[in-house]
Amino acid sequence: MSIRELFKPNKYWVLNNLEMRYDFKFDPIVAYLDNTQEMIHKQERELSEKYEEWNKEHQHDTEVPEAYDIFETEILNSSEFPIIMNHSIYLTIYSIFEKEFFNLCMWCQSAENLKIGPKDIKERNYLGQCHKFITLVLEVELTQLDNQWTTINKFQQIRNAIAHNNGAVKPTNSELITFINDSDGISIDERNTTLEIKSIEFLKYMIQQFSNFLLDTSNVIQTAKGNT
Repeated sequence: MSIRELFKPNKYWVLNNLEMRYDFKFDPIVAYLDNTQEMIHKQERELSEKYEEWNKEHQHDTEVPEAYDIFETEILNSSEFPIIMNHSIYLTIYSIFEKEFFNLCMWCQSAENLKIGPKDIKERNYLGQCHKFITLVLEVELTQLDNQWTTINKFQQIRNAIAHNNGAVKPTNSELITFINDSDGISIDERNTTLEIKSIEFLKYMIQQFSNFLLDTSNVIQTAKGNT
């Protein structure tokens, strides 16, 4: 290898520090989830204490309303807080991933000085545009990431259900229903096939899957283009 080749600029240099970038993007969300969950748990404990104290003070007074009647609104609201938080944060996480996948493709377009970018690809959504841009325009094979891509598509379907259908999943979508049933922290009501994200652990799992996919896609591209 000549000196010129040894010090030849790496046109994909921008992809070298993506892990740090994705940590910067997703770590604050993880911290927010942990802090907010603790806040919700604290509120639940305080409500439980008020409930028990009321019952204790008025257990022999038949003319006083029961604790549930007094705290009904607080109880109902408190039970909905985790679902509201988890679903809204899910959409935020997905949006960040979508944007980062698109940015990855834009960087590659710039590196190769291509006239065609992901936004020029005819597909139904950003993910389809990006995937097709990498495989057809960059001519980089992504078959080794097929299992990850299948999982990403499941996350996309969950996002669409939350954003456009109030969490309702088509009963005929058996693959998505199976994915939900096999995943921790998310469940589906079999009566109306409506999903609920019950735990922040599912959101943390999704973040890890998104980060892994972006990094693995970057590595595949750099290997294919000889810039490892």
